[in-house]
Amino acid sequence: MNTSPKLFAFILMPFDKSFNDVYRLGIKAACESVGIYCERVDEQIFQESLLDRVYNQISKADIVVADMSGRNPNVFYEVGYAHAIGKTTILLTNRAEDIPFDLKHFQHIVYGESISHLKDELSKRLLWITEHPSPKESPQKIHFDIFLEQYNLLQQNVIYECPANRVPYPKFTIHNPTPYTFEPGKFRIGILAPGRYGRVRKPTVESIKLPDNKRMFMLPYLDNLFPDSYASFEILFDDRPEMHQTDEFVIRIFSEIGTFDYPFFIIGTARDEELIRPA
Repeated sequence: MNTSPKLFAFILMPFDKSFNDVYRLGIKAACESVGIYCERVDEQIFQESLLDRVYNQISKADIVVADMSGRNPNVFYEVGYAHAIGKTTILLTNRAEDIPFDLKHFQHIVYGESISHLKDELSKRLLWITEHPSPKESPQKIHFDIFLEQYNLLQQNVIYECPANRVPYPKFTIHNPTPYTFEPGKFRIGILAPGRYGRVRKPTVESIKLPDNKRMFMLPYLDNLFPDSYASFEILFDDRPEMHQTDEFVIRIFSEIGTFDYPFFIIGTARDEELIRPA
């Protein structure tokens, strides 16, 4: 008796009722026929934003199946993310003409109007994946401790107070409590910020505007992070917080085995001159 957990396939496709049969009778039926559990994000219950949930599920999935029909920009973006973190990805389309030039080197299942053809071809690909699992480099899991201003552990939803007439300049310390060494390129740090924080004062930080109008700032790679060692990083924003407004940020660790989030908050406090009271 096989007691190992089922593989999980996360499905990316346009949210349009015209794709309901493609999903239920084609994709889901193919997954079930080879013992793979699959879901779309609209079948799930969650509290975070839709985009954060999609990131989370792509990271957790063993396989990503994406219907690229109609060149849906959200699906294209999500597939790019899945490729970037090295997920096993199967692409589908009902029209070969919909495959853009820069994706033509990826094999697609072109199913036309035949959902049965989609089910048969997808079942074959999924069965092959179950019989040829990707080798794991090691059983390790990334777990870092990240501190804001050295003392505040970010797992506790730390608040960084910043006078409203200053730009935020939070400084972080990262600790590797594992027995493993993480080399440059094995992980990278990004900071997810509200959209109005549009720039940072460091040319080596890459700024990416996301579809939900948030910003992702990708920091340069750190040096080797040895077991029980520490490193520091910082980011100087070029925009000020509003007085008494709380903005949510997330430090996101990108790695080959998924993403890991560490939230923190910046709150605009009284201006510097208001902190100086007459005797």
